Amino acid sequence: MTGANPPGAGILDRSRIRLGRARRTVGAAGPQLAGAGRMLSPGAASAALTFDDGPDPVWTALVLDLLGELGVPATFFLVGQRARAHPDIVRRMLDEGHGIGSHSASHPDPAAMPVRELVDDYRRGRWMVESVAGVEVRLFRPPTGRIDLAHAPAIRASGLRPWLWSLDTEDWREGTTTEQILASVSPGDGDVVLLHDGLQPAGSPEAHSRAATVAAVPVLVERYRRAGLSLVLLPDASSAPARPRAGVLQ
Repeated sequence: MTGANPPGAGILDRSRIRLGRARRTVGAAGPQLAGAGRMLSPGAASAALTFDDGPDPVWTALVLDLLGELGVPATFFLVGQRARAHPDIVRRMLDEGHGIGSHSASHPDPAAMPVRELVDDYRRGRWMVESVAGVEVRLFRPPTGRIDLAHAPAIRASGLRPWLWSLDTEDWREGTTTEQILASVSPGDGDVVLLHDGLQPAGSPEAHSRAATVAAVPVLVERYRRAGLSLVLLPDASSAPARPRAGVLQ
Protein backbone atom coordinates (compact mmCIF):
# COMPACT_ATOMS: atom_id res chain seq x y z
CA MET A 1 0.00 0.00 0.00
CA THR A 2 1.54 3.26 -1.06
CA GLY A 3 1.96 6.15 1.33
CA ALA A 4 2.23 8.78 -1.36
CA ASN A 5 0.14 11.92 -1.01
CA PRO A 6 -2.96 12.17 -3.19
CA PRO A 7 -3.14 14.74 -5.97
CA GLY A 8 -3.75 18.39 -5.17
CA ALA A 9 -7.00 19.93 -4.08
CA GLY A 10 -10.17 18.42 -5.48
CA ILE A 11 -12.97 20.06 -7.38
CA LEU A 12 -14.52 22.47 -4.87
CA ASP A 13 -16.35 25.11 -6.89
CA ARG A 14 -19.05 25.63 -4.28
CA SER A 15 -21.16 27.69 -6.66
CA ARG A 16 -21.82 24.47 -8.61
CA ILE A 17 -22.37 22.13 -5.66
CA ARG A 18 -26.05 21.36 -5.17
CA LEU A 19 -26.22 19.93 -1.67
CA GLY A 20 -29.96 20.52 -1.24
CA ARG A 21 -31.15 19.54 2.24
CA ALA A 22 -27.77 18.07 3.11
CA ARG A 23 -27.36 16.63 6.58
CA ARG A 24 -23.72 17.68 6.93
CA THR A 25 -22.69 21.24 7.65
CA VAL A 26 -18.92 20.91 7.50
CA GLY A 27 -16.93 23.85 6.18
CA ALA A 28 -14.82 23.74 3.05
CA ALA A 29 -11.41 24.18 4.69
CA GLY A 30 -11.00 20.57 5.86
CA PRO A 31 -12.05 18.95 2.56
CA GLN A 32 -9.88 21.40 0.61
CA LEU A 33 -6.82 20.64 2.72
CA ALA A 34 -7.44 16.90 2.36
CA GLY A 35 -7.74 17.25 -1.43
CA ALA A 36 -11.36 16.06 -1.48
CA GLY A 37 -13.37 15.98 -4.69
CA ARG A 38 -17.07 16.73 -4.85
CA MET A 39 -17.91 16.95 -8.55
CA LEU A 40 -16.59 15.49 -11.78
CA SER A 41 -14.79 17.73 -14.24
CA PRO A 42 -17.29 19.97 -16.03
CA GLY A 43 -17.83 19.60 -19.74
CA ALA A 44 -17.42 15.83 -19.85
CA ALA A 45 -21.18 15.22 -19.96
CA SER A 46 -20.90 12.68 -17.16
CA ALA A 47 -22.12 11.91 -13.66
CA ALA A 48 -21.43 9.26 -11.03
CA LEU A 49 -23.67 7.14 -8.85
CA THR A 50 -22.03 6.28 -5.52
CA PHE A 51 -23.19 3.92 -2.77
CA ASP A 52 -22.10 3.97 0.88
CA ASP A 53 -22.14 1.66 3.91
CA GLY A 54 -22.11 -1.72 2.17
CA PRO A 55 -21.65 -4.37 1.23
CA ASP A 56 -24.96 -5.79 2.35
CA PRO A 57 -25.80 -9.39 1.38
CA VAL A 58 -29.35 -8.49 0.35
CA TRP A 59 -29.44 -4.88 -0.81
CA THR A 60 -26.04 -4.63 -2.47
CA ALA A 61 -26.80 -7.76 -4.45
CA LEU A 62 -30.04 -6.21 -5.68
CA VAL A 63 -28.29 -2.99 -6.63
CA LEU A 64 -25.66 -4.95 -8.56
CA ASP A 65 -28.37 -6.90 -10.37
CA LEU A 66 -30.01 -3.67 -11.47
CA LEU A 67 -26.79 -2.00 -12.55
CA GLY A 68 -25.91 -5.07 -14.58
CA GLU A 69 -29.27 -5.05 -16.34
CA LEU A 70 -28.93 -1.33 -17.05
CA GLY A 71 -25.31 -1.59 -18.18
CA VAL A 72 -23.97 1.21 -15.97
CA PRO A 73 -21.07 1.31 -13.50
CA ALA A 74 -21.16 2.72 -9.99
CA THR A 75 -18.66 3.40 -7.22
CA PHE A 76 -19.11 1.67 -3.86
CA PHE A 77 -17.59 2.96 -0.62
CA LEU A 78 -17.16 -0.09 1.60
CA VAL A 79 -17.06 -0.40 5.37
CA GLY A 80 -14.03 -2.59 6.09
CA GLN A 81 -15.73 -4.89 8.57
CA ARG A 82 -18.57 -5.52 6.13
CA ALA A 83 -16.20 -6.06 3.22
CA ARG A 84 -14.43 -8.80 5.15
CA ALA A 85 -17.77 -10.35 6.13
CA HIS A 86 -18.95 -10.44 2.49
CA PRO A 87 -15.87 -10.85 0.29
CA ASP A 88 -17.86 -12.48 -2.51
CA ILE A 89 -19.87 -9.30 -3.02
CA VAL A 90 -16.71 -7.17 -3.16
CA ARG A 91 -15.20 -9.44 -5.79
CA ARG A 92 -18.45 -9.39 -7.73
CA MET A 93 -18.31 -5.58 -7.82
CA LEU A 94 -14.87 -5.67 -9.38
CA ASP A 95 -15.65 -8.52 -11.73
CA GLU A 96 -18.66 -6.59 -13.07
CA GLY A 97 -16.71 -3.40 -13.72
CA HIS A 98 -17.69 -1.30 -10.74
CA GLY A 99 -15.35 0.83 -8.66
CA ILE A 100 -14.64 0.59 -4.96
CA GLY A 101 -13.30 2.83 -2.23
CA SER A 102 -12.97 2.54 1.54
CA HIS A 103 -15.43 4.03 4.03
CA SER A 104 -13.51 3.37 7.27
CA ALA A 105 -13.18 0.11 9.20
CA SER A 106 -16.14 0.47 11.55
CA HIS A 107 -18.02 3.62 10.46
CA PRO A 108 -17.29 5.69 13.58
CA ASP A 109 -18.69 9.14 14.23
CA PRO A 110 -15.82 11.47 13.20
CA ALA A 111 -17.03 14.14 15.61
CA ALA A 112 -16.86 11.80 18.61
CA MET A 113 -13.47 10.09 18.15
CA PRO A 114 -9.96 11.40 18.87
CA VAL A 115 -8.05 12.21 15.70
CA ARG A 116 -5.41 9.49 16.15
CA GLU A 117 -8.02 6.77 16.69
CA LEU A 118 -10.12 8.04 13.81
CA VAL A 119 -7.26 8.04 11.31
CA ASP A 120 -6.23 4.57 12.51
CA ASP A 121 -9.77 3.38 11.79
CA TYR A 122 -9.55 4.91 8.30
CA ARG A 123 -6.24 3.17 7.59
CA ARG A 124 -7.52 -0.17 8.85
CA GLY A 125 -10.62 0.24 6.71
CA ARG A 126 -8.44 0.63 3.64
CA TRP A 127 -6.38 -2.43 4.55
CA MET A 128 -9.50 -4.51 5.12
CA VAL A 129 -10.97 -3.64 1.73
CA GLU A 130 -7.62 -4.26 0.01
CA SER A 131 -7.24 -7.63 1.69
CA VAL A 132 -10.53 -8.73 0.19
CA ALA A 133 -10.33 -7.00 -3.19
CA GLY A 134 -6.71 -7.81 -3.97
CA VAL A 135 -6.13 -4.33 -5.41
CA GLU A 136 -4.79 -1.08 -4.05
CA VAL A 137 -7.61 1.13 -2.77
CA ARG A 138 -6.86 4.84 -2.47
CA LEU A 139 -10.37 6.18 -2.94
CA PHE A 140 -11.95 7.09 0.39
CA ARG A 141 -15.10 8.66 1.78
CA PRO A 142 -15.26 9.50 5.48
CA PRO A 143 -18.35 8.52 7.48
CA THR A 144 -20.97 11.31 7.26
CA GLY A 145 -18.64 13.09 4.83
CA ARG A 146 -16.95 14.92 7.69
CA ILE A 147 -13.36 16.11 7.22
CA ASP A 148 -12.24 18.49 9.94
CA LEU A 149 -9.07 20.55 9.68
CA ALA A 150 -7.48 18.31 12.31
CA HIS A 151 -8.18 15.20 10.18
CA ALA A 152 -7.07 16.51 6.80
CA PRO A 153 -3.25 16.31 7.09
CA ALA A 154 -3.38 12.73 8.38
CA ILE A 155 -5.77 11.72 5.59
CA ARG A 156 -3.37 13.09 2.98
CA ALA A 157 -0.34 11.51 4.65
CA SER A 158 -2.14 8.15 4.59
CA GLY A 159 -2.29 8.28 0.79
CA LEU A 160 -6.08 8.34 0.79
CA ARG A 161 -7.93 10.19 -1.98
CA PRO A 162 -11.15 11.50 -0.45
CA TRP A 163 -14.30 12.01 -2.49
CA LEU A 164 -17.52 13.49 -1.15
CA TRP A 165 -20.62 14.24 -3.26
CA SER A 166 -22.60 17.06 -4.82
CA LEU A 167 -26.10 15.59 -4.41
CA ASP A 168 -27.36 13.99 -1.20
CA THR A 169 -30.53 11.97 -1.84
CA GLU A 170 -31.07 11.62 1.91
CA ASP A 171 -31.94 7.96 1.45
CA TRP A 172 -30.23 7.39 4.80
CA ARG A 173 -33.19 8.96 6.59
CA GLU A 174 -35.64 6.45 8.03
CA GLY A 175 -38.89 6.55 6.10
CA THR A 176 -37.48 8.21 3.00
CA THR A 177 -39.53 7.16 -0.01
CA THR A 178 -38.49 6.49 -3.59
CA GLU A 179 -40.41 9.60 -4.62
CA GLN A 180 -38.43 11.73 -2.16
CA ILE A 181 -35.15 10.31 -3.41
CA LEU A 182 -36.07 11.09 -6.99
CA ALA A 183 -37.28 14.59 -6.10
CA SER A 184 -33.83 15.38 -4.66
CA VAL A 185 -32.06 14.77 -7.98
CA SER A 186 -32.17 17.04 -11.01
CA PRO A 187 -29.47 15.68 -13.35
CA GLY A 188 -26.54 17.96 -14.07
CA ASP A 189 -23.11 17.61 -15.66
CA GLY A 190 -20.53 16.56 -13.07
CA ASP A 191 -23.00 15.28 -10.47
CA VAL A 192 -21.76 12.88 -7.81
CA VAL A 193 -24.87 11.30 -6.30
CA LEU A 194 -24.88 9.93 -2.75
CA LEU A 195 -26.92 6.75 -2.23
CA HIS A 196 -26.73 3.88 0.27
CA ASP A 197 -26.74 0.13 -0.37
CA GLY A 198 -26.31 -0.44 3.37
CA LEU A 199 -26.80 1.61 6.51
CA GLN A 200 -24.26 1.86 9.30
CA PRO A 201 -25.26 1.83 12.07
CA ALA A 202 -28.31 -0.05 10.86
CA GLY A 203 -30.83 1.04 13.53
CA SER A 204 -34.32 -0.37 13.16
CA PRO A 205 -35.26 -2.95 10.49
CA GLU A 206 -37.20 -0.21 8.73
CA ALA A 207 -34.13 2.06 8.64
CA HIS A 208 -31.97 -0.79 7.38
CA SER A 209 -34.22 -1.41 4.37
CA ARG A 210 -32.80 -0.05 1.12
CA ALA A 211 -35.96 -0.85 -0.86
CA ALA A 212 -36.64 2.80 -1.69
CA THR A 213 -33.10 3.24 -2.97
CA VAL A 214 -33.22 0.09 -5.07
CA ALA A 215 -36.48 1.24 -6.67
CA ALA A 216 -34.98 4.66 -7.43
CA VAL A 217 -31.89 3.36 -9.24
CA PRO A 218 -33.41 2.54 -12.67
CA VAL A 219 -35.32 5.84 -12.72
CA LEU A 220 -32.18 7.81 -11.90
CA VAL A 221 -30.25 6.02 -14.62
CA GLU A 222 -32.96 6.81 -17.17
CA ARG A 223 -33.04 10.47 -16.12
CA TYR A 224 -29.30 10.90 -16.55
CA ARG A 225 -29.40 9.18 -19.91
CA ARG A 226 -32.22 11.41 -21.10
CA ALA A 227 -30.14 14.41 -20.02
CA GLY A 228 -27.35 13.19 -22.30
CA LEU A 229 -25.04 12.33 -19.42
CA SER A 230 -22.93 9.18 -19.16
CA LEU A 231 -22.68 7.44 -15.81
CA VAL A 232 -19.04 6.77 -14.95
CA LEU A 233 -16.77 5.67 -12.12
CA LEU A 234 -15.20 8.22 -9.82
CA PRO A 235 -11.57 9.06 -10.57
CA ASP A 236 -9.15 6.89 -8.56
CA ALA A 237 -11.78 4.19 -8.01
CA SER A 238 -10.23 0.71 -7.86
CA SER A 239 -11.85 -1.33 -10.62
CA ALA A 240 -9.29 -3.96 -11.66
CA PRO A 241 -10.35 -7.62 -11.41
CA ALA A 242 -9.79 -9.09 -7.99
CA ARG A 243 -6.56 -11.05 -7.57
CA PRO A 244 -4.44 -12.33 -4.66
CA ARG A 245 -2.30 -9.59 -3.17
CA ALA A 246 0.51 -10.27 -0.71
CA GLY A 247 1.58 -8.03 2.12
CA VAL A 248 -1.87 -6.73 3.01
CA LEU A 249 -3.59 -7.15 6.36
CA GLN A 250 -5.13 -10.62 6.60
